[in-house]
Amino acid sequence: MFTLLVSWLLVACVPGLLMLVALGLGRLESDLAHDTVTTSDVEDFLDHADAVDVHTLAREGMPEALEYLHRRQALRPAGPESAGPRHAAPEFAIAFGAPDEPGLPTRVGAHSHVNPQFRGARHVNRV
Repeated sequence: MFTLLVSWLLVACVPGLLMLVALGLGRLESDLAHDTVTTSDVEDFLDHADAVDVHTLAREGMPEALEYLHRRQALRPAGPESAGPRHAAPEFAIAFGAPDEPGLPTRVGAHSHVNPQFRGARHVNRV
């Protein structure tokens, strides 16, 4: 008799408990989704970030780095120097096949120095 009563109790309570847990996790997920960072926020950060902002990103995370960047931009006076992008165009951003530098940007190849961990023989081995 006891096992029949316990089995009906399990049948009645487990689905109800599962539904309560699902509702609680859904509410937790909606709270967490509210504080997420969008792709436009990341693009904005990458367009305007300085070294200090990247350090803040690595140390504290993206939401704090975005907040710090927006606070710093709000304190900066709006002038002609802050209107456009503040970074210079990279040297390798030349049209392909330009007469100045044909081809892709490559490093000038140089021979490496001798490996300091390799020790050569002191005398010649004449075999």
